[in-house]
Amino acid sequence: MNSFNLYREAKDQYEKLIPEKNDGLILLSIYEKYNDKDFTEENIISIITKVFKDQGNESSRTEYNRNNAIILRFQESFLWRNSSKKTYQFKKYGLELCQNIEKRLIEKYNPAKIKRFFAELHKSLIENIEENRNFNEWIEDHFELRLPELTSQIEILDQQVNESVKDFKAGINSEEQDALDVLKGIEIRLEIIKDQAFELRNAFQISYDIDDLLISVLEENKVQNNTSSIYRVQNFHDNSRSQLEQVSKRIEKIKPRIREFIYDFNKKNFDRKTNKFINYLLEQSIVLQEGSSKKIQLPDNLSRLIIKSTIHNPKLSVIPIRQISSKQPIKVIRREVNVVKRKELLEKTLKWKQDKERISYWTKLAFQELEAKGVLDFTSFFFKILKDDQLTIAVKTAHNIIRKKTTYRNKYKVEIKKEAVQSTSKKGISLWQMKLQKK
Repeated sequence: MNSFNLYREAKDQYEKLIPEKNDGLILLSIYEKYNDKDFTEENIISIITKVFKDQGNESSRTEYNRNNAIILRFQESFLWRNSSKKTYQFKKYGLELCQNIEKRLIEKYNPAKIKRFFAELHKSLIENIEENRNFNEWIEDHFELRLPELTSQIEILDQQVNESVKDFKAGINSEEQDALDVLKGIEIRLEIIKDQAFELRNAFQISYDIDDLLISVLEENKVQNNTSSIYRVQNFHDNSRSQLEQVSKRIEKIKPRIREFIYDFNKKNFDRKTNKFINYLLEQSIVLQEGSSKKIQLPDNLSRLIIKSTIHNPKLSVIPIRQISSKQPIKVIRREVNVVKRKELLEKTLKWKQDKERISYWTKLAFQELEAKGVLDFTSFFFKILKDDQLTIAVKTAHNIIRKKTTYRNKYKVEIKKEAVQSTSKKGISLWQMKLQKK
């Protein structure tokens, strides 16, 4: 049995599944008026006539055949016909098509909703991990449920940019007086869209926390059979952030062009008005001959202007020597590798790597003890690190453990007694009594 080929199958059925513009507008008008209710053939014909009139198509002598052809096309995929009642009703496919178009057109940009969605996803993922439930449940019940809305919000922003680009091109070709107002409006709208993209990126910040949880799940090999689902969630987050960045970049590219066009328009408009004013003066003025010079007599007894001056004032041009003298040759600087500095940098990098490995080792050891005993005397553990490592390792390990605790705040709790305990191995170092316990 041959596998399904979407192109081959759609090639023969395309006209039945995707209506042409006029058919689509008629179908949407029927849906808007009747939705899932019954309607008659006269109702359809009335809407057909209204849509064609709105599109600027005048009535013709072949209206009867045209209307019948449209109704027959609708019955192939979009409408049911009840022969006994002589009424029509939407098929499921036709209803869903109109509903999707309606939803897309009325959908509003809402970063607060997206932020709430991500917070709910993060919370539900933590619960799924802590209760050791099937990871597929979280994918199906939470991620898949909110995925269309998350994707739609980015598409709405991108669509707004597309509309602004379209308006920009139309504004250039419109009447000049209106074009300036249109372009200024587009610039303001793009600034608003840019702010919206920034808000949406902030709403997506929680996705980084979700990615951290998924990475920890992968590292602990808790969902071996769902690795592809985890990668899918992470790829969606990466793609979404990239798309938001592209929206912002598109806006940054469009705005300078708009400002440049407005500048050129204002400059040309000023030149045009100046030329118009000069032409008016010349048409309303007369030339008078006075001796060897000519003067313009402006209208309304304005002051006279000398067209040609008989007096030539000498001008002195000063040229600095540095502009005419030959330039001194520039010495070529020979660059050398600073071996000592490179060695210091390498040693610093290796130390950073070693410190990171030690911090990871102590953090893992702390949580292993916490899981095994149910309680961790953090103060004793801190002094234990001091015996084997430097103070910086102990401090960074403490910070790392506390930071992880905030991620699993529902799993662990901290008890602190503000009574200082002195270190026996390091003089002058003390720490409050602190314990981590499993809830």
